[in-house]
Amino acid sequence: MTNPPNFAGFANPARANCDLLKLSGIDLTYHSLFIIEFENRKLIRSFRLRDSRLVARLQKAGTPLDIEEQLTHPRSLLRSVLLDVLLSPRVGPSTFILDQQDENGKYLGLAQVRARPGRPERDVVFMSPRLDAGNGSHATWQRLLTHLCIQTAERGSLRIYARLPLQSDELQLFRNVGFLEYGQEDIFQLDQTVNRAAIQSLLELRPQQASDGWGLQKLYASLAPRAVQNAEGLAQGQWALTPRRWGEQGRRTGYVWEVGGELLGALHIRSGKRGFWIRTLLHPDALDNAEALCLAGIKLTMNKPDLPVYFAFRQYEAGWQHILPELGFVPLTSQVLVAKPMTVRVREKAPALMPALEAGPTESAASTIMTRSTTTSSKPQNGQTTRHGHGIFTLTF
Repeated sequence: MTNPPNFAGFANPARANCDLLKLSGIDLTYHSLFIIEFENRKLIRSFRLRDSRLVARLQKAGTPLDIEEQLTHPRSLLRSVLLDVLLSPRVGPSTFILDQQDENGKYLGLAQVRARPGRPERDVVFMSPRLDAGNGSHATWQRLLTHLCIQTAERGSLRIYARLPLQSDELQLFRNVGFLEYGQEDIFQLDQTVNRAAIQSLLELRPQQASDGWGLQKLYASLAPRAVQNAEGLAQGQWALTPRRWGEQGRRTGYVWEVGGELLGALHIRSGKRGFWIRTLLHPDALDNAEALCLAGIKLTMNKPDLPVYFAFRQYEAGWQHILPELGFVPLTSQVLVAKPMTVRVREKAPALMPALEAGPTESAASTIMTRSTTTSSKPQNGQTTRHGHGIFTLTF
């Protein structure tokens, strides 16, 4: 494994980086991020209060990437930025601004990420300007996304996610920065003519509890393909209900369907001032109850019968494509799920286990992820010690 080159002592770090690459034979694709980031740090800054007027202007010409929030409880970008600064200073900056002036004109751009509660992960939720605005918008996005990735890694986050339109310029740009597709999500909307008051469901759900965590993780693992689990961190906190934070838009509630002490289904509803968003988990052996689970979710929206109801499912969740139209849902849109891991997987030698320890109850233990940080140092001839940056490594057993 290779550490990023040390720029100390070079007049031009970007040029020095290229020279080091030639000498060491290092993969240019990996280290090109550091060359771009060195230039980005001179052009991109985190949000400051004096940028409020600029943010208000950029939000009018931007692209929101959180469709769930836009459909249920949209919020002002400026309000979101100010709340992050005031309420979550320990999380680090969430909004970054590109402000560049050259002989061709002035380039302005903005990118915002949002931390996932209780998880070392972030989502890209807003980019500005729109790609169809021209005037170097593609280059602006690429610079901002590269900067987001480096900043996210420096803050100790393990992954960064985004949800993008299918077959779009936005998707291609994220690919260029190293994001990988791991799934597709389809969104349906309930026809407003459906009489929700007449809906009946024979499925008995109970409110989700903190003790349901292990059962929900097993349910998720029985349904999601291995590639999806790896991209999402083996469902660590995927379906957990975190306490609502002050300033958070909408409210998320959870329900489970339990049979004989085992969770066979789960349902999350996000309710906002503009609509409801439903997501479900259903065990592969209980697909016959898909219709009843969906009807139970619709029934839970009766407190605001005039608001639209949206149902989101992933393509590996069998059956919903045919069941939802029968219940009065119509297709609305689809989006691609992409992720970029911020860790580097390494292989290290480990002492062999003694024969007496190899057989035991740990043989069938679930997969475990362990992270650690390492710091390297070197001592030049002048006697001064130079410390290099630390990296986060993921070891999977």
